[in-house]
Amino acid sequence: MREYSKFIDFYNICISIIKIYQEYCKDLSKAETTKYIRENLDKELLNCYYKVGEIPKEIADSIESKTTYLKLSLDNMIKNLIEHPEITINEYQNISLYIKNAEYILKKNNKNLIYFKIDNKIYQFVIKSTKVGNELFITTFHKASVKQLTKDIRRYLPIKKDSFDYEDSKYPSVT
Repeated sequence: MREYSKFIDFYNICISIIKIYQEYCKDLSKAETTKYIRENLDKELLNCYYKVGEIPKEIADSIESKTTYLKLSLDNMIKNLIEHPEITINEYQNISLYIKNAEYILKKNNKNLIYFKIDNKIYQFVIKSTKVGNELFITTFHKASVKQLTKDIRRYLPIKKDSFDYEDSKYPSVT
């Protein structure tokens, strides 16, 4: 697996790949487009990644990861760019900051759901450890809703809850 050292190079290769496949996928849904690219792109290229930063050890331990280094694979980045175009390049570049400022981290099976805010809007990304725990990846990054967060708070084990007031007063408090 190749590691990209600069996020902009990683991001640009993902955008280029999507543009190449755009014509072939113009009549497909977002999920079908992602599937088509995964089936037709070189697997070695799909496994390339960018290391977005580190997560606290207790969060990594909660999903049985042996590492605290968080990666974003080219495969997942392409999927996310297709399925969640609302996420900007600046937001991707600030993932490590969002981890540090996460208000809620919930354990869902072998994944952690991480909730945070950007300009008083709720966002979520999901991190998952590989089966043997040697690698840790972001699987998705998207806007979330209060309804989704409230449901997840009720269903999953809290690893961290740091609720505080939001301007719109719609953010749920669990403290």
